Amino acid sequence: MNGVEAPVGIVGAGPVGLVAALRLAGQGVPCVLLEANPHLVKQGSKACLIQGDVLEVLDKFGCADPIAEEGVTWDVARTYVRNREIRAAEYPRGPGFGPFVNISQHRIEQILVRAAEAEPLCDLRWDHEVTDVRQDGDGVAVRVRTGAGERELAFSYLVACDGVRSRLRELMGVRWTGYTHRDRFLITDIKAKLPLAQERHFHYDPHFNPGRQLVMHPQPHDIWRIDWQLPPDADIDAERADGRFDQRVRAVIGDIPYEVDWVSTYRFHQRVVERLRVGRVLFAGDAAHALPPYGSRGMNSGIQDADNLAWKLALVLSGRGGEELLDSYHTERYAAALENLRVTEATIRFMVPPNLVRRWARAALLRLSRILGLARRHVNSGKMAEPHTYTDSPIVERGHPLLGAFAPDGEVTVDGVPTRLRRLLGAGFTGLVFAPGVAEALPVVEAARSRPWDLPARLVIVVPPDAPAAAAPAGTTLVRAAGQALPSTYGGLDRPVWWLARPDGHLSATGVSGERFASALRASASAGELSLAKG
Repeated sequence: MNGVEAPVGIVGAGPVGLVAALRLAGQGVPCVLLEANPHLVKQGSKACLIQGDVLEVLDKFGCADPIAEEGVTWDVARTYVRNREIRAAEYPRGPGFGPFVNISQHRIEQILVRAAEAEPLCDLRWDHEVTDVRQDGDGVAVRVRTGAGERELAFSYLVACDGVRSRLRELMGVRWTGYTHRDRFLITDIKAKLPLAQERHFHYDPHFNPGRQLVMHPQPHDIWRIDWQLPPDADIDAERADGRFDQRVRAVIGDIPYEVDWVSTYRFHQRVVERLRVGRVLFAGDAAHALPPYGSRGMNSGIQDADNLAWKLALVLSGRGGEELLDSYHTERYAAALENLRVTEATIRFMVPPNLVRRWARAALLRLSRILGLARRHVNSGKMAEPHTYTDSPIVERGHPLLGAFAPDGEVTVDGVPTRLRRLLGAGFTGLVFAPGVAEALPVVEAARSRPWDLPARLVIVVPPDAPAAAAPAGTTLVRAAGQALPSTYGGLDRPVWWLARPDGHLSATGVSGERFASALRASASAGELSLAKG
């Protein structure tokens, strides 16, 4: 295909498209973002929560700290039944971000847009609506409608990040499996100083939304997001016109002064495409899978899609990864989507029982939960999102529970400067050699280097805090753990062990034999090669 505009075209400049572009830029890949809107559009809080592990993705290009600093970080999710608290789930705070940070999607987009516009390898084009797409063995061509007329652009690959109403999905004829729920939900962002803890508050059958659910999330600057489950015949426009909407809000917050910042209604989807890869077109975010808001999986899983795809595209485009590596994008992220759908389906079936027997059983459980601790653990108010573990991936070894998981984090020092282990990951592959000391790590490092590799990879030696002082071998980084927990998690307290962390921070291989490191590294960049003997 002649006249390629850039190696990668991205359709949609929401959080997923922007992260894909910035992660590609971090791998040295130029891209063009095509956004149909003429400018960034404010849509209230929309996706109002970013998970701490997902902020690690944004940290790779400098956007996590401003979001974490401005957002509301919380670690307690409270569940109420008929206005009585039955459970307070506490989430541990690790050494990094989170566990959860509340901030509007619009504010995240503002920060990401500013980063993309400052990045020379990102070409963000507003008012570019894709109207047609075709592909062949060499690339993808799209026709776009702009304020200056129609144009045709060509790319080697195209990433569809154009949301739940994806035009690319329609143009490509991709089947959209699943269903749309009949009940509607009302999102209202209000500005008010409420006497509530800055935490998640989930209500079953409260007096201010009888028979249904309501959830409240704090946002920065005294904004509270309130989500009501509505009956199908609710008319919010009529409520706003005749004053009933104010009564609805007052029933929740009382006589406290408030201002309405944003109002929207929606029906949630429980859907996924059959294939996330269709030739040279790859689907990500809501264009690939649409999820209910329970557990805040939509934007978070979409950003993880982008992080998973970016390094694979970079390797394929450089010729250092096989074309089949892109099939592993579908395998891994489709499995993640199915896991999310399973979790949200269980929540839906509890929140909106599908038949009389289930309605009776849920009503009985909710009544018991107000008096019995055993019943409370079975009240499903939505399991919070967490990174998927790629247990069935063709480019991830098996045999250890950490394989396929997002690398556990921990405090470390590099040349006496405190940092975290995850901040050493992301630019390329990283071999983490955990050992009781540098002397014990040397044979593994030397053996690993004895087999050449043509991939972006580096070696990091991690030793316990009490290991003898020593210099790291040239070309490696020496890291001293702040305590025993990190070496204990990965092993290496008694003998050396290495782990291979991919550019997205997931662990793909491990062993004690350094000679096998290069073959494991190559296998992680080619979906057809991973048939390795454990060592």
